Amino acid sequence: MEIEEVISFLGRHAPFDRLSVSVIASLARKIEIRYFPRGTIIIDAGKENDLLSIVRSGAVELRLGGTELSHRLGEGAVFGYPSLLHHERTRNQVVAHEDSLIYQLPKAAFLKLLESHDTLKAFFAKDEAQRLRLAVAGLRQSEKGNGDAAMIAVKLGSLLRRKEVITASPRDSISDAAKLMTRADVSTLPLIDQGKLVGIITDKDLRRRVLGQDVPVSEPVSRVMTTDLITMAPDDHLLSAMLLMSQHNIHHMPVVNSANAIVGVISSSDLLNRFGMNALQVVAEIKAATDAAAIARAARRVDAVLAHLTESGVDAGNVARFVSNIGETTHSQLLKLAEEQLGPPPVPYALVVFGSLARQEQAGGSDQDNGFILDDSYDARAHGDYFEKLATLLCDGLNSAGYVYCPGDIMATNDKWRQPLSVWKERYRNWIAKPDPENVLNTTIFFDMRCVAGREELVDSLREQIFAWSSANKIFLSFIARAAAHTRVPLGFFRNFLLQHDEREGDVLDLKHQAIAPVVDIARVYALALGLSEVNSEERLRKAAEKGALSQDAVSDIIDSFEFIRSVRFRHQSGQIRQGAAPTNNLSPELLSRFEREHLKDAFRVIRDHMDIVSRKYAGNIQ
Repeated sequence: MEIEEVISFLGRHAPFDRLSVSVIASLARKIEIRYFPRGTIIIDAGKENDLLSIVRSGAVELRLGGTELSHRLGEGAVFGYPSLLHHERTRNQVVAHEDSLIYQLPKAAFLKLLESHDTLKAFFAKDEAQRLRLAVAGLRQSEKGNGDAAMIAVKLGSLLRRKEVITASPRDSISDAAKLMTRADVSTLPLIDQGKLVGIITDKDLRRRVLGQDVPVSEPVSRVMTTDLITMAPDDHLLSAMLLMSQHNIHHMPVVNSANAIVGVISSSDLLNRFGMNALQVVAEIKAATDAAAIARAARRVDAVLAHLTESGVDAGNVARFVSNIGETTHSQLLKLAEEQLGPPPVPYALVVFGSLARQEQAGGSDQDNGFILDDSYDARAHGDYFEKLATLLCDGLNSAGYVYCPGDIMATNDKWRQPLSVWKERYRNWIAKPDPENVLNTTIFFDMRCVAGREELVDSLREQIFAWSSANKIFLSFIARAAAHTRVPLGFFRNFLLQHDEREGDVLDLKHQAIAPVVDIARVYALALGLSEVNSEERLRKAAEKGALSQDAVSDIIDSFEFIRSVRFRHQSGQIRQGAAPTNNLSPELLSRFEREHLKDAFRVIRDHMDIVSRKYAGNIQ
């Protein structure tokens, strides 16, 4: 009966639940069951250890060096394995926190088991970060076989047609170039000089730059060709090409080799024909829209794009970038149409967005957060009416497109967020100089910003001033680091999830505020401390490593955690979308697979450790 109980218990707890019944049965016969009263030292720090221990009932405490409490472990938790794997003395003292039953497996049996089971090797890797890294790598690999998932591994070279590329010289006449395009039945013509790509001309160029401008067709084609080219290499991946084409509204991507010689041209139609609906198609429809209603129809397909990309195995970072690009395009096209309706702006200005869209980390169900930074020549009496109407057209259009009005009224329709540059600077200066709780809250909202339309130099000027003030103000940095440390990851002492209660959905994990926000906070603290211009969280962390503020391994650990949490979030939202529901960030733990459950816990541990590091580094360890 004891053996049957051990088999049943192991079969319910990671990582043994991944083993076959026969392997678990063999393992159970090697296990010894021991009882430890409360307060008993099970493993002492600095001593030899030759047993893998599993908590059957009760609870144990791990004390680093025998003094500092580092973890409490409950039923099903495993301890003692680092010293077995690395053949070294123990670093932690393990004490029974309650009367406890412990299963113990001899070292030789444990190591032999690892030799033949890779899944156990991954689980018992040195630490949570290493386990998580293996899990993220395995997740990406396993998703490559799902649906259209081959798209994530496709290289551009494989999409090129195996025939000679039709090209011309920039010295050829426009007439000759047009005739060549007609004979060859191509809509894009690369222009080559001394074997290298120097420009490109398309059907649209001929219409707009030649016929539309009454340029004589006897002129050399160099006069109307596009020279500021974005190119890619044959070994670049399709996903990167799609993102670039979507961001820049490019319909043809020249593919060149290392010598800048043309090897082919990828068109948006090539991608659409092969992979169906994607962000490229939605962005193109938004760009072509002639009224707000058409923009809304196209933009509301963002949920379908999110689900398609997620189910195709696209990693979470790129899903977020594609979703964000649709949001950014929606903003800029609505603003363009509004200017056409109202006339040109009376003074220069910039449309700035805040939060996840600014970081290019948007997910499903996002609201709008935006404002206008106006040139200091702005006069409220002379110009106020224009910009109020412009803001109304923008924000109403965004709401119709699915980006609902901001509950906190952080929108350009609020004249508080529709101000000259000098007013914006003074506002940020006050927030930094007086870091009270409200101003620190503003830091988390407004310090992630990006220009999506208008005069980018206005936003750059503001950002440069902000980082000069923030990086020099140690008191301000201590306050924002302290605020970041107060965001508790949803993991309790017993590796159980700490849930939040939602009136409609019950007890849930709030993936946005409990799990993703802490990583964003960590990255923002480093950006403000180091004066980094990057806005995207991953880019901020990598730049911080370049500056020596944290190690490359630390960055990899945080980014892997971020990637895994966001992948869980996107799979959850994709499932909601396919069921016809609006995507949310609330997830019932009951919906998690065992794989997701265990590695979310690993991710939360990694994040918590790095929040502590930020607190020690910038907040004086005051929380």
